[in-house]
Amino acid sequence: MLVVTIIGILAAIAIPSLHGMTNRARVAEVKQNMFLFQLTLEDFSTRNDGEYPANGAATTAEGALTYGQLLPGAGPFPKNPFTMAPTSLDWSNALGTMPTTDPAGGVALNVIQTVGGGAFDAYEVRGEDDRGVGLSLVLSNQ
Repeated sequence: MLVVTIIGILAAIAIPSLHGMTNRARVAEVKQNMFLFQLTLEDFSTRNDGEYPANGAATTAEGALTYGQLLPGAGPFPKNPFTMAPTSLDWSNALGTMPTTDPAGGVALNVIQTVGGGAFDAYEVRGEDDRGVGLSLVLSNQ
């Protein structure tokens, strides 16, 4: 009886800790996805004379490659660690826009023109945790 009680106490301590560690690992994977999207965005810009894609259909000046084709392995997007489905990348042309497609673990790519009618020359990459709360990490060229 004493052994069962001790095992129960240890399990009560370990299970919440394990859940917390699993959640932190998933959030770290969302941040890794954000960094991958940022690197691909910079690759697109390098191939396109410094201009970022306005949307997922935009192509580079040389080679006519889309953003998705520049991702390692030419797609699909990396998996969302909370849903295990491919991450949805929400495109926006307004800074501060949070992901809306994925309920958790989503990533938003916000590309803007700092001069009206000019090139898309600034961006930020935002992500969410499992509760849809924005991550403190925001990747940007601002």
